[in-house]
Amino acid sequence: MNPLIAAAAVQAAPGIMEKSFSIMKLVFLTAVTVGGGYFIYKKIKGNTKETPGNNLSKLQISKTGLSFSDSEYGIMAQSLYLAMDGPGTDEETIFAIIQSMRNRDDLLMLIKAFGIRRYGVVTSLWFGSDLNLVGWFNEELGSKDKIRVREIFNALNVPF
Repeated sequence: MNPLIAAAAVQAAPGIMEKSFSIMKLVFLTAVTVGGGYFIYKKIKGNTKETPGNNLSKLQISKTGLSFSDSEYGIMAQSLYLAMDGPGTDEETIFAIIQSMRNRDDLLMLIKAFGIRRYGVVTSLWFGSDLNLVGWFNEELGSKDKIRVREIFNALNVPF
């Protein structure tokens, strides 16, 4: 290597490093600003789609039409949560449970038993969302599986 070129490169290196650091700092600050703004927007906007479970206290469920005990709905709700929480989704468990719902009241009771749970990688104030069962399905399932869920919900006259 030519010693003159090497000397010029060594002299230019601090200036190049400073420019690279400035560009990296600008990209980082832009990402933090945009990302932070997005999470604030999501917190303010919330979930405006009407699904059963947006207001769990207003669900009209006929206790006489239920096929399972309260504890069984709780176990199924926890099983659904475990099928979707963490990496990967256990679609087989999800469909086994929702296909076992015999009527509208069963499905509504399952939604109520699931409740509102934190969804997201980091469960803090700014990251993640509080979602009902329908919201979890929308986040976890692919388009073909969502179509299957929608068909099951529609057959039981429950909006999805």
